[in-house]
Amino acid sequence: MRQPLSDQQNATIYQYQLVKRKVIRPELIQSHMLIAAILLAFQMLMYQMDGLFSWLFGFALVQVVHIAIILLTFIRVDEAADRKWIWRINPPWIGFKPANDIKLTLFRRVHRHLFWIGLCAIAILYPWINESLMISIVSWHLWLLIPRLLLSFTFRKEPKDGILRLQAREASYYRR
Repeated sequence: MRQPLSDQQNATIYQYQLVKRKVIRPELIQSHMLIAAILLAFQMLMYQMDGLFSWLFGFALVQVVHIAIILLTFIRVDEAADRKWIWRINPPWIGFKPANDIKLTLFRRVHRHLFWIGLCAIAILYPWINESLMISIVSWHLWLLIPRLLLSFTFRKEPKDGILRLQAREASYYRR
């Protein structure tokens, strides 16, 4: 049943004001993709088919490490809406990204954890993996996080209580 409009007085409506928008230029995306191709060429040149395997397996392994770190980071997060992350292959947001808008502080915290804990996890694997796979894992880890860390750096002077929205070719920061 529909309720009359007068009964919906207590409905909450959020209004956001756009503070800053960062448009991601196609040249930046192309150069970012070119870096992945250069990594593949390097791996194939130096390690032949082992390099190709390392390049592919390294990407998959880094994705698994990233989702594990994201899930561990969210153990202490109270808001369930912030826990929704999806896997995308649309550049520059390749890998796991927030499904909805996300608080800027949470975005920064998650990516800071991803960067440092990811590097520590990779360092733990060092004694047991070969050189080609180590190069791939470190490269993929940095390659996936650089656009997000640069975005975090771009919005560093904005108030911490704002909302970040990642879209295909832009990132917007809103304040309540």
